[in-house]
Amino acid sequence: MAVQRDTQATKARPKRLAHDERRKLIIETTLACLARDGVDGTSLRSVCRALEVAPSLIEHFFDGWHGLLTASYQYLTERFMAQLAPILEMKLPDAHARMDQVIARYLSTDWIGEHTIGANIAFWQLSRTVVDLRPHFTRFLRDRNKLLRAALAELARERGRDIDITELTTTFTLMLDGIWLERSTNPGSLSDKRIVHMCWFWLDAVLPPPPRPRAKAR
Repeated sequence: MAVQRDTQATKARPKRLAHDERRKLIIETTLACLARDGVDGTSLRSVCRALEVAPSLIEHFFDGWHGLLTASYQYLTERFMAQLAPILEMKLPDAHARMDQVIARYLSTDWIGEHTIGANIAFWQLSRTVVDLRPHFTRFLRDRNKLLRAALAELARERGRDIDITELTTTFTLMLDGIWLERSTNPGSLSDKRIVHMCWFWLDAVLPPPPRPRAKAR
C-alpha cells in the first residue's frame, strides 16, 4: 500500500526542468502574455501568475523585468533568423531558386501569425520606454536586411541588372513587412500562393529577367 502511495506521489510530482528549459518556458510565457494581453495587461507579476512561480524565480534567470523583455525579443528574432539564414548556404540551381526558398521560408515560419505580431506590437510600444530594446531592434533589422540583400544581389547579377541593391533591399523589405502585417492581422486574406505571386510580380518588374533567345527559323 505504501509503495502504491509513493508511486502515485511520484506521478503527481511535476517534472523538474533543467535551467535552459526553465528559461525558455519563462520567455515563451512572456511572449504569449504580450501577444494576448498587450503592454497594458502584461507585467512581471502577470507572467509569474501564468507560470505559477514567485517573482524571485524570474529574477534568478533575468536581470529584472527589462532583462526578461529584451531576452524575449532577442529569442523571438533569433528564432526567425535561424530559420532563414541557412538558405544562403544551400546548394541551389540558381538565384531564382534561392529567392523562391527565401519567400517560402518567410511564409512558413511562425513570424507570420497573430501571436508573433501581437508580441511585436507590444515590443514596439515598449521600445519607447525600455531603452535596452533599441539595440536589439537595430541588430535584427541589420541581420534581416543583410540576408535579403545577399539573395537580391545574387538575383540581380544573374539577371544582368545594374541596380542600387540598398534601395532594392529596402523597398522589398517594406513590401514584405506590409504582407506580414496584412497576413497577421487578417488571417486568410492572402494565401501563400497569392503572396508568392505578388513577390515575383514585384521582383520581375524591378529586375526583369533577360529576354529569351528567339528560336532560329527553320
